[in-house]
Amino acid sequence: MTPVFIFSLPRSGSTLLQRLLATHSEVKTVAEPWVLLPLVYMTKETGVLAKYSHATSTKAINSFSSKINLSNDYNQLLSEFVLKLYKSTMDDEQKFFVDKTPRYYYIIDEIAELFPNAKFIFLFRNPVQVFASVLTTWCNNNFFKLYRNRDDLFLGPKLLSKAYIKHQNRSMFIHYEDLVTNNEQCLKGLYEYLGLSGDHTQLFKRETPLFGTDDMGDVAGKSKYTGLNKQSQYKWKTVFSSPLRKWYIKRYLNVLGNDVANVHGYDISHMTREINAPLVSALGIKKTSNLRDVLGLTCQLFIYKFKLNLLFTKNVRKNSLGFYD
Repeated sequence: MTPVFIFSLPRSGSTLLQRLLATHSEVKTVAEPWVLLPLVYMTKETGVLAKYSHATSTKAINSFSSKINLSNDYNQLLSEFVLKLYKSTMDDEQKFFVDKTPRYYYIIDEIAELFPNAKFIFLFRNPVQVFASVLTTWCNNNFFKLYRNRDDLFLGPKLLSKAYIKHQNRSMFIHYEDLVTNNEQCLKGLYEYLGLSGDHTQLFKRETPLFGTDDMGDVAGKSKYTGLNKQSQYKWKTVFSSPLRKWYIKRYLNVLGNDVANVHGYDISHMTREINAPLVSALGIKKTSNLRDVLGLTCQLFIYKFKLNLLFTKNVRKNSLGFYD
């Protein structure tokens, strides 16, 4: 059994790629396992909020493993455990387990160390489209709740770029736009990279699983994909239609800078011209308030910078006693 990891940002189209692969008889997947994040962070001193004092726990676990001479075998044991979890979901004829968990961008190097024989697929999408999708899907098209996804938008692209440069010799690179407009060539490359049998042209013609209504991930949409309406690629223009929003998204592209241009393969100057170009007449405009946007941008930045989101976390309020470090 070979694990396959799709590394991407949330709302970058990875669910489409995952469902296409899931139609193949040799592939097994579930919506978003997330299993490796807590297991990897178990030995990291920072990055976890826990009642039991995560920093102390990490120190104790590392000390324990070193005293019983497990330090050299820890990754092997962890790898075997996770592989058994993946394998337990698979049928005998299935050879690949696809793990698509967007926030694995935090731990790509650790995953590479744990699974030296794993396959890596890096999926990139136009960052303006990703930002627009995050804003409309999870933030009700305003900036007040954007602090929840700030790492996805600002840190994630940089970590993905850094990881791809480091691991490109064992990885496959796909643009979402190519997947939906030149899907035959993309799927042919996927078949060759993974060593899948059969006819790659049939994937778009097969029913794709929805993984159930209680699962993580994006389960909305059709169960069969035959392509993408090209006009939908420009819907981000309806989100960034006001002068203030156009200024902000251009500022965002400049913050990403070389990561977008050199690694992700998107031309910032071209995207800037697209932002300044008139709307496609058939799309219409999403009405926004400049005052609301200014307040929202200020609010989300303030909350993110000072970690005020912890004040609104239900589990922290319920468990007011403990060691949150």
